[in-house]
Amino acid sequence: MPSPQKGRHRRAQGAATLLAAALLLGGCFGSSADQYLKSGKAKLAASDLRGASIEFRNALQKDASLAEARFLLGSALLRQGDAQGGFAELERAQRLGYDANQVVPLMARALSQQGQHGAVLMRFGETALTDPPAIAALQLSLARAHLGLGQAGEAEAAVKRALDAAPGLPEALQLQARVVALGGDVPAAIAQVEALIAGHPQADSNWLTLGDLQLAAGHADAARQSYAQAIKLNPSAAQGYASLLPLQLSAGDLQGATATLAALEKADARSMLARYYKAWIKLEQGELPAAQELGENLLKQSPDNADLLYLVGAIEARRNSLDRAVDLLAKAVAAAPEPLRPRMLLAQTLLRRGDVDQCLQALQPLLKREPAPAEALVLAAAATARSGEGGKAEQLLERAVASDPLNVQARVGLAVARVGRGEVDEGLKQLREVARSTPELEPDATLIDLLMRQRRYDAALEAIHALEAKPEGRLVAEMLRGRLELARNNVAQAREAFDAVLQADGANMQATAALAGLDIVDKHPEAAQARFQKLLEKNPANGAARSALLKLEIDRGASSEQLFAMARQAVKLVPGSRELRLDLIRLLLSKPDAREAAQVAQESINLLGEDAELLAALGQAQLLGGDANLASKSFARLLALKPGLPQSHLWLAQAYSRAGDAARALQVLRHGIELLPGEPGLYRGEALLLIANGQPTQALEAARQLQAHDKTGWQGLLLEGDVFAQQERYDEAVRAYTAALGKNPASALAVRLHQTLERADKVDAAAAFERKRLADDPRDWRFISHLGESALRARRFDVAEARFRQALALQPQNPALLNNLAWVMSRQGRAAAALDFADRAVKLAPNQPDLWDTLAEVRAASMQYDAAVQAQQQALALAPQNHLHRLHLATYLLQAGKKEQAKAELTRLAQLGGRFDRQAEVQRMLATL
Repeated sequence: MPSPQKGRHRRAQGAATLLAAALLLGGCFGSSADQYLKSGKAKLAASDLRGASIEFRNALQKDASLAEARFLLGSALLRQGDAQGGFAELERAQRLGYDANQVVPLMARALSQQGQHGAVLMRFGETALTDPPAIAALQLSLARAHLGLGQAGEAEAAVKRALDAAPGLPEALQLQARVVALGGDVPAAIAQVEALIAGHPQADSNWLTLGDLQLAAGHADAARQSYAQAIKLNPSAAQGYASLLPLQLSAGDLQGATATLAALEKADARSMLARYYKAWIKLEQGELPAAQELGENLLKQSPDNADLLYLVGAIEARRNSLDRAVDLLAKAVAAAPEPLRPRMLLAQTLLRRGDVDQCLQALQPLLKREPAPAEALVLAAAATARSGEGGKAEQLLERAVASDPLNVQARVGLAVARVGRGEVDEGLKQLREVARSTPELEPDATLIDLLMRQRRYDAALEAIHALEAKPEGRLVAEMLRGRLELARNNVAQAREAFDAVLQADGANMQATAALAGLDIVDKHPEAAQARFQKLLEKNPANGAARSALLKLEIDRGASSEQLFAMARQAVKLVPGSRELRLDLIRLLLSKPDAREAAQVAQESINLLGEDAELLAALGQAQLLGGDANLASKSFARLLALKPGLPQSHLWLAQAYSRAGDAARALQVLRHGIELLPGEPGLYRGEALLLIANGQPTQALEAARQLQAHDKTGWQGLLLEGDVFAQQERYDEAVRAYTAALGKNPASALAVRLHQTLERADKVDAAAAFERKRLADDPRDWRFISHLGESALRARRFDVAEARFRQALALQPQNPALLNNLAWVMSRQGRAAAALDFADRAVKLAPNQPDLWDTLAEVRAASMQYDAAVQAQQQALALAPQNHLHRLHLATYLLQAGKKEQAKAELTRLAQLGGRFDRQAEVQRMLATL
């Protein structure tokens, strides 16, 4: 089968007697083995292969020694496309002494159909038969094996022996044409088969051979037509479907594949071939649960079948169950080492899992071929580049181009590599050449993207015109034109381009999202919402549109309950959407009780497989729920899935630390450092854990180790400064921060140094550094904002206001600066002026609870108590676990004269006991009611 690309025990003597009687009756009145055999032959003659197989199995249940039944069952299974099952039965028939002239040719064919070319030659290469038709059939299987191994001379000799045994045998003449093609003259081979078709136009095998040769010549459309003609001539034969379906699937022609499958199911819906390709089609349609059920059922019937192992491995890879996918695909490759697709998918899955070395190891048999498959070389280049060996990756891409000069991915990769190493003009020139030489759109899109990144807008526009002239290129060109005009700040022209895309494709999500983004910038969120609603009217299961709508509601400031209901409904309507499930989980993580978030995350993993983000969400929910042991198990699964992700190590260490196992947490972080020696976050995690354990000397050693591996030159110094600051060794901290700032003049480092000088009471040094920093970078609004916050902590409100205004002049739409300015002005008793800034902050960031909290305080200061209550309720809805927001709400409710509501909120706070550290204030307020 070719593949397209992973009770009770109770003594009861009476019951036993009845059972014995039933067995006796069955023996007396059931059909005999001979009768089943005769019935099976009749069904076989009527082309009822499945019915015949059932009858032959019934015969063998009666008499397992019936060699003829074994032989006929094996041949029927082979004709149904089950080459592995067929071979097993044929081999049993051979052991029972069945005529070698009949059984050996079919055994050889069964091995050949499984791609086991070496096994065919090893087992049957020296077999001598006596019947001429049998000799011819065996020699043809040997010829196919030689062809599969690229041995043209040996294949030609085997074909000659077949024709000597059976002169004019059509199948031998077809294979002779294949030998000609292997010798390099594919047009001559096609002409030879076309001559055969002229003499025998009704022979489906001729059309199958023609299709294979057309495919070898690169004429995929012609090949599909030939395979379709073969099916039309012989709709009950499996080979036509087995040839056409993978070709349709690899071309993305799901509509055509579905129609072909319908014809196959009409011929034999229960055949393994039909169920096999139904599973592939379900997989390509994204119907993962249906594909998984079909694939698993097939695999149970034939657990060692290489094609089925590949199918189910592909399904598991799509479900992101990478460990199981690797296991299945490795078994598929071990069972049939020569086919390209399973090995490629195994390597791709290993790379997705982060196993670069294993990926390259899996590719080695392909890389050793001469020439090596270009796609294998491209994948090897991607894996090698991930290891940081850019030069070696380029060499692999050069080999790929030498192997297949028309391979677009390899040529694009080489051009991009040139751009990356600074040969920009030469790389762009190569990309233009690739784009001109192929109808594919990838080179054009890559070229345009690179030109836009370099702000060569005129050249990018010229490339867009070239892309527009390609078949299927117009919509992609319009999308890129829209991006280009946005980059040039030509909003009207960008809208025009995105609108053109939607006029041609009303369901285009990219164009809809781009226009919705422009609507939001223009302060028309209702227009953006209407765009996504229009998409949902056409397709209610559009998960991307539902996710976009949810994000709009979040930005609009909808209540938590509204968002929960919307997200739950979206998941109910589109249960297979990973993004919608993640949206729901993220919302549920904001609830005080994280159990529902954990439940949804686990359900999502059960349905969609071990996705990294879902596992991360599950672990976070378990950690928030106080179950650090369960969280550690989830994060351990994530780490196995993504060992190259630093956060995987950090989360697992956090879970172990929360569970009280600091030693194991340190072990995880140190193992992460061994794998990722240049990752600053892992050293920081180790240092913070060591400080918490009272081991500052070891923490400082972690910072020094980072400095030895720090490619940035400043991350290790920053960590050293942080360790010293934690110990209140401020002089050492200042020296480390100063050194870090000398290598990277970032705002965050400047803030860290200024804070440390203030904490060390080095007032003059802090003031001097402040003056120097502002002189060196007067537009560093982050540092200026820090100065305002510093003045605020010192209750120097006039200085704080001046600094926040200075920063706001540089960042007029920054909600945090507006919020800080509102708070400072309120503290100075200027509530009316503060209200304008607080309102502006909330409008810019309506989903930030702290901004609503400030607005509520400013409104209360203006004696707008009802409005203050409304604002504080919004803050609490966005952050229901923030008990301080609840205390503020109770305060404003009292001021508004709503004593019963205030009492209810204060009672909820009182029930928290020691979990809320302002209980004295709560009790004092309750005493007034």
